[in-house]
Amino acid sequence: MVEKFIKLAVLLGLLMGSVACDRNIAPFVPGEQPRQPDLSRIFPAPEEETAPAPGAMASRSPVASTSGRSGAAVRGRVSLAPGLSQRSGTLFIIARRQGVAGGPPLAVLRVPSPSFPLAFEIGPDQVMMPGTAFEGPMSLSARLDSDGDAMTRGPDDPATRGPLAVAPGMAGVELQLGSASATRSPAASAPSGGRGGASVRGIIELAAPGKSSEGTLFVIARRLGVSGGPPVAVLRISRPSFPLAFEIGPDQVMMPGVRFEGSLGLTARLDADGDAMTRDARDPATTAPVTVSPGAEGIGLRLE
Repeated sequence: MVEKFIKLAVLLGLLMGSVACDRNIAPFVPGEQPRQPDLSRIFPAPEEETAPAPGAMASRSPVASTSGRSGAAVRGRVSLAPGLSQRSGTLFIIARRQGVAGGPPLAVLRVPSPSFPLAFEIGPDQVMMPGTAFEGPMSLSARLDSDGDAMTRGPDDPATRGPLAVAPGMAGVELQLGSASATRSPAASAPSGGRGGASVRGIIELAAPGKSSEGTLFVIARRLGVSGGPPVAVLRISRPSFPLAFEIGPDQVMMPGVRFEGSLGLTARLDADGDAMTRDARDPATTAPVTVSPGAEGIGLRLE
């Protein structure tokens, strides 16, 4: 009788233990080797932060420091001036060292098909040249480019009136895009005397008439002897037909405040992919710059 009672008690204890334990215990396998437990199942990874919705502004207070914090981003909002409607294009926000107007920008933020008002952030991740620090006083400008090509500028592309002084770490920066007529500097369109500011006209032809003429034609004017940095002016023609009559002048100037004057070197290239930032060795192009002055006519450019 006692022996039956003991067996019943043991059976009851085993039954209660199996109910209290919710672990899935695998059966013993002879010869099985011990292994490390899967810690990811015991200690799950923390949940990822949810990214803010596009266009949502973060709640940050402006930084009062004038020197800025090295490497800290600049945050703010871009809006359209009253009277301007939403339009398609690519938004470029450009940061330069304060007082520097030419050469490669410090940083560029590119936003395809933006919707305004638009919250932005530009900082070390948008720096153009490796090893360059996003620090010190700088100026910020913006442009809504209709063709999405940073190397060209359309006469109707809305842009900021002028550069805005900022410093790394600033927040609440406001950039407003106005019409081209309102943002263009008087110095950019005013002739400098004589024929300064007048356009250059001429003819472009392909050296090999049977060669494919598909692509985008870029006619580029630079200061004579200058081979790098932003050009003085760029004329962009999609799907050209040769021989082609061209005209390049103040309306194609790249940077507000730059005058189309003095001795210029003119080159041309038929770009297969239509991207001025890339260049294929097979693209027909002029072999050397042709020296011109504003007002020159009858200029011949030959694409080899």
